[in-house]
Amino acid sequence: MYLKDVINTTSKIKFKEIKLNSKDVNKNDLFIPFGGIKNRNIYIKDALFKKCSCVVTDEKYSSKKVFYVSNLEKEIILIFNKYYQYPLKNTKLIGVTGTDGKTTIASILSDLLKCPSIGTNGFKLENKYYPLPNTTPSIDILYSCFNKSRNYKEVVMEVSSEAYLTKRIGDLPFDLAILTDISKDHLDKHKSLKNYIESKLELFKHSKVAILNKDSKYYDLFKENSQKYFSYGFSKNSDLRILKYKLLFSNSIIVFKYKNKKYKVEYPLVGLFNVYNISSCILTMLALGYSIDIILERIKNIKQVKGRMDLVYNENFKVLIDYAHTTNATLNVLKFIKKYNKNIITVVGCAGDRYKEKRNEIGRMVLKYSKLVIFTMDDPRFEDPEMIIKEMIGSSKNKNYEIIIDRKKAIEESFSKIKKNGIILILGKGCDNYMALLDKKVDYSDYDTVFDLIKKL
Repeated sequence: MYLKDVINTTSKIKFKEIKLNSKDVNKNDLFIPFGGIKNRNIYIKDALFKKCSCVVTDEKYSSKKVFYVSNLEKEIILIFNKYYQYPLKNTKLIGVTGTDGKTTIASILSDLLKCPSIGTNGFKLENKYYPLPNTTPSIDILYSCFNKSRNYKEVVMEVSSEAYLTKRIGDLPFDLAILTDISKDHLDKHKSLKNYIESKLELFKHSKVAILNKDSKYYDLFKENSQKYFSYGFSKNSDLRILKYKLLFSNSIIVFKYKNKKYKVEYPLVGLFNVYNISSCILTMLALGYSIDIILERIKNIKQVKGRMDLVYNENFKVLIDYAHTTNATLNVLKFIKKYNKNIITVVGCAGDRYKEKRNEIGRMVLKYSKLVIFTMDDPRFEDPEMIIKEMIGSSKNKNYEIIIDRKKAIEESFSKIKKNGIILILGKGCDNYMALLDKKVDYSDYDTVFDLIKKL
């Protein structure tokens, strides 16, 4: 492809691929130093040394191979659109954001819309998952996914606050954006709740339509930053108003009102948080033009979201695997389970090198709601897992816990201690297939560990 095919220039320089990281640059590539990086000239120099064909940047650099654009945030979207020949031309892009619930909503919508999804669990295409480096990957990876999704009516993706903080997705336009709710989290990166919320708002500033949780205390703020919006929740005057619900251990029932008509829906997910999640998905589909009859029929057949309240064993006792790692998600899961069973053994840890402010909160929660807590490692990275656990326990006077650093052994211990009809709750890793140790990702899976133990029962 010629450079003049993707930017406004008369240059006839040819390039093969587009690279955003100078480490990945090969001969004849187009390099774009993008994603909130500082000192871009250093990376430009590295790319030129590797004999890239050309560079596009919004910083001045003296070289015949370097081409200047005034606004890289907007220009990069146009570049990738031209490179992939507008992959979203006939496909609606749906973004989901909030502190919790992004993966669940994206997974539900992927089932309901029968479309690809991009997020924590990877890139889902035709019921296969392909790994991604981040919940919301960089714009080059996103456009590669969009290109593979071009024959679908919709594609849904999780949009993290960090994606906007690091400026790795530019001014990517969305057809529709969904807000779950906001709680205090990720402040180690954003430094303040205000900064965290402002990053979340970016999605709605770049979206044509917003689906908002009216019960959120931030509803008005997000409404003010949306071009067009619809609301869901228990609050009066919600476009989709939840009237009542019934939560069972294996499924749930909701009665809601939409355009003065009442509807009842049953679905195979549990917890009050999923009452909100399902409601947002129904309203999203309505906003996309789907009939209520099609929506209610499809909801009956949605699949369990892997790593989210996933009941993987249900015989003499139960084993649940859940990705909960925020204070709000952890509390919601524990409170829901305790309503049905007080004999809970929780296996839990906290990640290293991040979210230090929530460790003691999570520690206090699991000790309060569990009969026994087995504290263990969860992606310690460069921190000592024993020190992380000490911070989780803090000054608690509760003694209903054990410390087993090795996560496999911790789960084995939970199997040896569980009583008939009890529940083992394994929190934090979900369907991750690695353990982050130092700067490496070592193969590890809660699912594999649990399934190996089930075989031995």
